[in-house]
Amino acid sequence: MSEIFFLPLKQKYFMPSFHIPQIKSYLPTLKECYGFDTIEIANELAKAIEPFLDPRKIDEIALEQCRNGKGKNVLFDYAMNIKENIDICTTDDFSEQIKAIHDLCEQHIKNKEMLDKAKFILVFMSAIFNRDLNGLHNNDYIKQLIKDINGLRYDLLNLFIALNKPQHDYDTSIKIRFNTDNHSHTINNHGGWLSDVLNSLAKNMLGEITVEKAEQELKEKYFNERGRKSSKPHLNYIINGTYNFIAKFLDSDVDKVTVKKSEFLQKYLIIIGQVKNGDVLSDLNTLQSTVVGFLKSKLTPVAKHIKETDIT
Repeated sequence: MSEIFFLPLKQKYFMPSFHIPQIKSYLPTLKECYGFDTIEIANELAKAIEPFLDPRKIDEIALEQCRNGKGKNVLFDYAMNIKENIDICTTDDFSEQIKAIHDLCEQHIKNKEMLDKAKFILVFMSAIFNRDLNGLHNNDYIKQLIKDINGLRYDLLNLFIALNKPQHDYDTSIKIRFNTDNHSHTINNHGGWLSDVLNSLAKNMLGEITVEKAEQELKEKYFNERGRKSSKPHLNYIINGTYNFIAKFLDSDVDKVTVKKSEFLQKYLIIIGQVKNGDVLSDLNTLQSTVVGFLKSKLTPVAKHIKETDIT
């Protein structure tokens, strides 16, 4: 496996560089543990494939493989099939964090293959945390895209259900009201022509769907959460995702939140600057209880992250 290497940007920033084939090889683990999706490095992938957008330079075999796959975005899938690097913008102290993460892994992981994997994944995800929490990325467009697409899907699911419920009279008139109007407009819908148009549109955009599936998706993805909101939702996600990863290899007791795993997690959180002396989570028992609570939660921080960033 290729090593991580680094490129200086300006004195203020640090740019760790990650080999795309290596990210791809770990993608199943990243998705399983962190709910990671390539949309989260969209800007970096876009920059990586810029030199290949010239039709004369496109790898037609790689592009055809992407078209035949089941990926959500052919462009991102193509980016994951080229042998290039992405550079993630981080703060200038991130090089020190990398060394500390490597040292932490070497102290606790004896298996060479697992050691290499842990070093890469923990540094890679730390770079993303660092980039996001310090506002060193320009993904407002991506965030808005996710928001718009998920908002559209919510409307389409409700429309599909309304059009396909058994009690719906298919050729009944349809009322439309715009925010700028004080009254609704009635469409007679003779022969169900508008119902046909709307239903066809909803089915084409939603894909394979039934009323039952639509209702289940609305319930699982769009229901209003109850309970107190966390003041640091990003920290909950970092804790939950990182624990999901280290729990797989750090000791033999996979199903228990052990002291060994909790200590490793705490040291990692201190390294990346998310926990400091005097913080609530600087108490090991509190951190351990927090992880147990996440694992018991119906909607874990990682599951919540997946729900918020999913483009269906």
